[in-house]
Amino acid sequence: MLKRSFAAFLLGAVAVLVVHQPVIGLFHLLGLTPLMPYSLAGRPPWGVPAFLALTFWGGVWTIPISLILDRLSRGWPYWVGAVLLGSLPPTLTSILIILPLKGIPMSAFFQAVGAVAGFATNGIWGLGFAALWRWWNTRNAVARALA
Repeated sequence: MLKRSFAAFLLGAVAVLVVHQPVIGLFHLLGLTPLMPYSLAGRPPWGVPAFLALTFWGGVWTIPISLILDRLSRGWPYWVGAVLLGSLPPTLTSILIILPLKGIPMSAFFQAVGAVAGFATNGIWGLGFAALWRWWNTRNAVARALA
């Protein structure tokens, strides 16, 4: 269980770097969000660059997401589940919990990020993680079969 959680964390972090941030860049170019990819702007309270904070939290989120994906059938429910799990829990947590805890109105999310861009970026990130997760699981299954 610990090995799988660690793998989920690493793959989720990689998915932020190779899927989430490029999607942010694309949406920025299309004028859908003012956010820039790989932002070095410090995040309070410790001034960690934004993209590193997103990378860490992407890894954290994919631990429970991986546990749910493992229980979904391998057809379209897996991929739809990946999009929904990537999009809804992290985005809604940010809007409904994180912003109010920081004393920021929930409407700030929609002004700073944009509703479509926020949900879509995280949904695509979930899809990217699911592809990496499936690859990792298949790779390990083959290795176990050959051992």
